[in-house]
Amino acid sequence: MAFDHRRKYCFWSILGLMLLFASIAAAQEPNKARVMILGVYHFQNPNADVIKTDYPDHLSEKKQSEIAEVLGLLSEFKPTKIIVEATPENDSLQNDFQKFLKGEYTLTANEIDQLGFRLAKRLGHKRIYLADNRMGMDFNAVMAAAQETKNVKFLSTFQKAMAEITELQKRHAQISVREALSELNEPQLQDRTKDLYLQMNHVRNKEKYVGADVLAGWYQRNFRILTNILQTIESPQDRVLVIFGQGHAPYLREGITSDPNLQLVEPNDYLRKK
Repeated sequence: MAFDHRRKYCFWSILGLMLLFASIAAAQEPNKARVMILGVYHFQNPNADVIKTDYPDHLSEKKQSEIAEVLGLLSEFKPTKIIVEATPENDSLQNDFQKFLKGEYTLTANEIDQLGFRLAKRLGHKRIYLADNRMGMDFNAVMAAAQETKNVKFLSTFQKAMAEITELQKRHAQISVREALSELNEPQLQDRTKDLYLQMNHVRNKEKYVGADVLAGWYQRNFRILTNILQTIESPQDRVLVIFGQGHAPYLREGITSDPNLQLVEPNDYLRKK
């Protein structure tokens, strides 16, 4: 019995040491860099997307006040880096930001200026970060193939989704910037956005996988954007705000959550603060 008692004592001692070492290792493990993906609509809408929508003038006194509200809420995240939807080789945008810091640049209504530039200056940042990768998306080819093959399933699904998105954008034109952005950044909407793009997989003709090929190009662009984002993160102490069109958000969010060294931060944890 004495032997059994010592053996049990030894087991619990070893287990206790293992737990102690594990807790020490956990305490010493560096914090994860935090990344917020803020999906936005285009403040200065170039109507380059599939759906065309006219938004109010975001340089108006009313919209400027609403944007100031959003900047105040986002500043509470205390980002150390701000990434916007422009290609890394866009030197003119970097030059514009430097001019803005010196008071030599007049802001446009573009969300890069209104959110990216203004918030970066407010937080004392010396530069802005760029992560886009421009690739064409031949959606016309998808529609042509769907019509050619009489793909009623895709066409009806697409038309219904476009009607819903059009109504959503009309609503966003009537509510505040904060309210519109908070709706765009609901996690459930990210899933619906991704599902809509995936519907293109239903489209092909006899010779080509038209929908799948166009969708692959869309994924490739987002993977490249994600690579550019990841290369800006240099420290576990980084707090990164990524400002991109909402269509990109589902893929960028997935990339961040799949990385064991990163923590995804929800924009609505800040945008919906009272």
